[in-house]
Amino acid sequence: MHLVLPPPPIGYDPVPPSWETGTIVLLPSLSFPVTELTKITGIDHYEERLLCSILLLARPDLRIVYLTSQAVDREIVDYHLGFLPDPGAARRRLHLVAVGEAGPRPLTHKLLDRPDILDRVRTLVSDDAGAALLPFNVTSAEWTLASALGLPLDGPRADLVALGSKTGSRRVARRAGVEVLDGEEGLGSVEEVAAALERLRRRRPEVATAVVKLNLGFSGQGNALVDLTAAEPLSAGSTTFCAAGESWSSFAGKIGAEGAVVEEVAPAPVASPSAQVRINPDRGVHVVSTHDQVLGGPGGHVYLGCRFPADASYRMAITEAALEVGRVLAGEGVVGPFGVDFLVLAGAEGGGGGSTVALSEINLRLGGTTHPFWMARLVTGGRYEPGTGELLVDGQPRCYVATDNLKSPGLAGWSPAGAIAAVADAGLAYDATSSTGVTLHLLGALARHGKLGATCIGEDQAGAEARFQALASLLAAVRGNAVSRP
Repeated sequence: MHLVLPPPPIGYDPVPPSWETGTIVLLPSLSFPVTELTKITGIDHYEERLLCSILLLARPDLRIVYLTSQAVDREIVDYHLGFLPDPGAARRRLHLVAVGEAGPRPLTHKLLDRPDILDRVRTLVSDDAGAALLPFNVTSAEWTLASALGLPLDGPRADLVALGSKTGSRRVARRAGVEVLDGEEGLGSVEEVAAALERLRRRRPEVATAVVKLNLGFSGQGNALVDLTAAEPLSAGSTTFCAAGESWSSFAGKIGAEGAVVEEVAPAPVASPSAQVRINPDRGVHVVSTHDQVLGGPGGHVYLGCRFPADASYRMAITEAALEVGRVLAGEGVVGPFGVDFLVLAGAEGGGGGSTVALSEINLRLGGTTHPFWMARLVTGGRYEPGTGELLVDGQPRCYVATDNLKSPGLAGWSPAGAIAAVADAGLAYDATSSTGVTLHLLGALARHGKLGATCIGEDQAGAEARFQALASLLAAVRGNAVSRP
């Protein structure tokens, strides 16, 4: 059964989450295969990335129940509450519920094994008919949890999730009239992948490299780059896996389990932007932000961060393409937030500025650009202007650079309070009077992993970049506990 959210309130802002009143039960579970999760440094703290949602408690009739695997450090919670005009009142409407189980197993699975925790959550929402569950991503487990809690879920039905797989993405794009790169989808074995690569090589002899994408891979960690000019493209020497420690022996099993696609690698894409979209229960489709993705790793296939907004030369082109994709998904019954990644290709007809837009993938879930946008929008009190794709604060635009990947061995052992204080002492902390500055996240990953994230907000892109570089220089000078503050 597909539980349906209540109608949006009058004055509804299509930026998720949309509640003005009631209770949001935040479920930041990364419900992906554990073998994929363990590839990401500090993954045990990624549930903290949506703590920016605490700023929604500026709305006096809203409550948040925030679920985590482990308790979040109090100073991290206090840091987020500190952006609000009345932190004390907000804290009384914030309920932090931790399972008390470490490890990369998805939070949803941990919760389903703890009836005592489910009882506690049911008690917290028992007096609120407007409560709903907002998950990071959706599998059948999230629907099982929603049913156990008696809550509607803000997301697609489990049987629709495949529309956001790599195979589903290519098929939806074609239905939406959005270009995709040459390749094939629906591949279920290494043998099928090899045959698809050979057909691509014959069809496009000028293409030197192809990428094999696992259907359920994320952040580029499920990709393998294949040299089509080699005599044996699937040999170890002709393949570069984006995830460390991957090989064809391990990759083959994942292809069999979840399927894969093959695509040509464009020789020189102008950019890799993304659009974040929301489908309302009434099937209304809204683009809520656009970003330029910052990519790295082998072949530039690993997501490292983003810049907001996407470049003006193609911002409206990806907005229109994302709306067309959203209309197809809405017609299938999809609701909730999702993202669409694109490639902007130079030298082709159509699109903006002599370029054309091709769909790379659909992420039928929240993503790496979700929390920076929520943070920037909520901390500034800004409004997204769909006509220009800008975030406006008192009519003036704001830009930002964000990442989850500021890391260095020198940061290991640094406390969250130390990082917060050092950024403030350097004059980089967010300033409410100018609506610019640096906000931090992933602070829980500092002590053990030497890693944190940041959103650097400026009046323009140059100002955002300058703050990001200043932060990077500050962190580069850190040597563990040497600058740690209590």
